[in-house]
Amino acid sequence: MEEWEKYGLDKRVDYDNLGRVFERMDLKVRSLLGFTWLLSMSQKDGKIDVQELTQAYKNLGYQPRKRTEYGLSEVEDIIWEVDEDANGWIDWDNFVQLYVRCRKDRTGQEPTRLYNLIEFMVCDKDGGGTMSEDECMEILYHRYGKEVMGKLTDQLFGKSVQETEKEFSFAEFLDLVDPYNGILTHSKRQT
Repeated sequence: MEEWEKYGLDKRVDYDNLGRVFERMDLKVRSLLGFTWLLSMSQKDGKIDVQELTQAYKNLGYQPRKRTEYGLSEVEDIIWEVDEDANGWIDWDNFVQLYVRCRKDRTGQEPTRLYNLIEFMVCDKDGGGTMSEDECMEILYHRYGKEVMGKLTDQLFGKSVQETEKEFSFAEFLDLVDPYNGILTHSKRQT
């Protein structure tokens, strides 16, 4: 059995994509006295901590909340949701396990904030901060199925013949998929 199969992933490409995203997020960002810098690539430690996750969000133009209703920053809260071994960071196993749980979740009960970031970054292959309309539709199709996508296609992606394919920013993607405020809030996940 191959490594990707042990994690419960359906395809090798999913494993490879997750590896690419994890590596991009394992930035080794350090801050001191208000200055932030990146350490060398050789100093990556295989963990995503608060500073690195914050930087990943900021790179996409998203400003995480400083306080949630639980008294933590939004990033600390996200790490708490995912960190199965309670060590204060997200390691590779936590990262892949969250992805698999969310991908297979049909109840809508799994925490999706990091999952949304991962899916966006998988599609944003060049790190430019956008995903194409086709990539966005593929994610929505996997989550909500053909019926929901049929209803939403014109509303979300309507365009004239002369327009080019729309590029979605992370904020626009969240406007669609956020489980509390997104356009698809009341749409059921595909079973």
